[in-house]
Amino acid sequence: MHLFYSHKGGSGTTVTAAATALALARASGRAVLIDLCGDAPAALGMAEPSGPGINEWLDPDSTADGESLLLLGSPADNGLVVIHQGCDRVNGNPRWSDLTDVLLSLPMPVVIDAGTRPLPPEMYERSQRSLLVTRPCYMSLRRAINGQRPDGIVLIEEPDRALTSKDIASVLSLPVVANIPFESAISRAVDAGLLASRLPQLLQRHLPLD
Repeated sequence: MHLFYSHKGGSGTTVTAAATALALARASGRAVLIDLCGDAPAALGMAEPSGPGINEWLDPDSTADGESLLLLGSPADNGLVVIHQGCDRVNGNPRWSDLTDVLLSLPMPVVIDAGTRPLPPEMYERSQRSLLVTRPCYMSLRRAINGQRPDGIVLIEEPDRALTSKDIASVLSLPVVANIPFESAISRAVDAGLLASRLPQLLQRHLPLD
């Protein structure tokens, strides 16, 4: 279970998570992307989903199980299944522990795009890897210092920034496990809904797949 999150919107979390899920699906034959922030379908060029999603599954009154969770998914590309956000919020205490149990039991790679959504510590602690996606931005670093501690950092490298990858690793006392260049070609692919078809030449060699 690979958990991607950020402390600041616009950091590239969704694109990084979606690209990682695509790469894992191609390598393994199947993978699941859990979209907790609602942007994955757009990033992957999918039709806007309707009907229940992960938030309905998380509802404290729900009795849905792992099989029901997978039935909520929509096929994206090469074996990737996207389970979209569903309704805007969960009323009451979400079934985070149940979700974690189910995701860890699935026989395929799981990627979670948490965006900036707050999650309980258990989700981070039980993940195979929790990764903070950030730009070399002072505001993002200030929030990250006091936030949940991940296993590593995915740095979206922007030109003309004063902070380097070594600076980020030093400030947060965490390893930078991937450096993803901020390239206009990637942005154009996402805007055109072509991330899936253009993934190999644009992103895959930079992704934190090890």
